[in-house]
Amino acid sequence: MRFVVDGMLGGLARWLRMLGYDTKYDSMMDDNTLLDQTQKDGAILLTRDQELHDRARKKGLSSVLILGKNEEDNLAQLAKSLGVSVEIDMAATRCPKCGSPLREVSKDEASGSVPPASLKLYDRFWKCTAANCGRTYWVGSHWKNIRQTLQNTRKKVEVLET
Repeated sequence: MRFVVDGMLGGLARWLRMLGYDTKYDSMMDDNTLLDQTQKDGAILLTRDQELHDRARKKGLSSVLILGKNEEDNLAQLAKSLGVSVEIDMAATRCPKCGSPLREVSKDEASGSVPPASLKLYDRFWKCTAANCGRTYWVGSHWKNIRQTLQNTRKKVEVLET
């Protein structure tokens, strides 16, 4: 599945990228560009805008009107309606910032782009493959919150399925 995400859903775009989905997001894309990109990519448009959703459907494009109050609700809606996985696989994870693939790098290669304390504490690092991004990631203490959000999302999916 590929997604094009409107400017109101930047947080959802980052989550989808972390979950490994090819997700285009640019907060400056206007409605016509969003529709064109959705068609060009054969993607699913994700929007909070009822009018944009209706326009996409009239053009025969796949679109989901996002209704949740928070990221857990939004991810649960997509898990239920589209079968979006809410499990992170680091081999498939994309850069949350730009959406490019990540590659695992050594500690030596991560050195200089990771805080020294994190370099000492953690052994695995991933770097964005996009030349204009190049961010480095690791499974650090912030993953407690990521895991909690995904666990809460899975619980919400179970409630939606009953």
